[in-house]
Amino acid sequence: MSYSLPQAGSDLIAEDHTISVTEGQTLADIAEQYSLGFNELVAANSGLDPWIPKPGSQVTLPAQTILPEHRSGVVINLAEYRLYYFPPMTNKVITYPVGIGRIGWDTPVTKTRVTGKNKDPWWRVPQSVRQEHRKQGRELPEMVRPGKDNPLGGYAINLGLPGYLLHGTNKGFGIGTRVSHGCIRLRNTDIEALYQQLPEGTEVSIMNQPVKVGWHQGKLMLEVHPALEKQEFNSLTPVTAAIVKHIQNTEIDIDWDKVLSIARKQQGIVQQISK
Repeated sequence: MSYSLPQAGSDLIAEDHTISVTEGQTLADIAEQYSLGFNELVAANSGLDPWIPKPGSQVTLPAQTILPEHRSGVVINLAEYRLYYFPPMTNKVITYPVGIGRIGWDTPVTKTRVTGKNKDPWWRVPQSVRQEHRKQGRELPEMVRPGKDNPLGGYAINLGLPGYLLHGTNKGFGIGTRVSHGCIRLRNTDIEALYQQLPEGTEVSIMNQPVKVGWHQGKLMLEVHPALEKQEFNSLTPVTAAIVKHIQNTEIDIDWDKVLSIARKQQGIVQQISK
């Protein structure tokens, strides 16, 4: 999805919406239809069965987000399962949900660059992945040719980070979850669009920031996602630190009861916290 960058004094893009579940829909179906990740949609709709939601139930589409402070090149926030691309010489930001490395195969927090691009890529299967599958009774080849059995999908973007790619998928489910062996996985339509626009040499920043703070029309906004490390916000320390860092010496009245509620729920929904 492409959005115009906000005007000075605002850090928000997009707007949340609400839809009604139709017969047979799952939250996975809705996430794909509205370019959202599965986990972010589930978190925003706690209490709603993600696989058998009752027809007519109201579903919040958490499209609104606080932009990352760094707004250049590609920025991937692992905690919100989302990629941002800031095309040079434009006033635009393009954003897509992503799948990231599962537990034990964590996607690294780092800075790197795009070093190459491949259409219809071959997959050179890492030895570690072959060993994992061998323990499960499956033997993988050293190389997988392009096609429906290739987990890279139709496009791969190389990074200056050995063993890690931005790529498509041969499985529809998994975007917006911890599903990969460390690579960043996108829906096929999204990786195709990104592939066509992203120049080699583009800076790529990978961060893990579950707490985001920003401004909108003079009001302070807060967005809190579940931490990847299953950290519980039993205290306000991580959230307070982010708020204090953002406002610095600005005189502003914070609704700390609301902050505590947002920190505990961790729904990933942008909410106003200043009075």
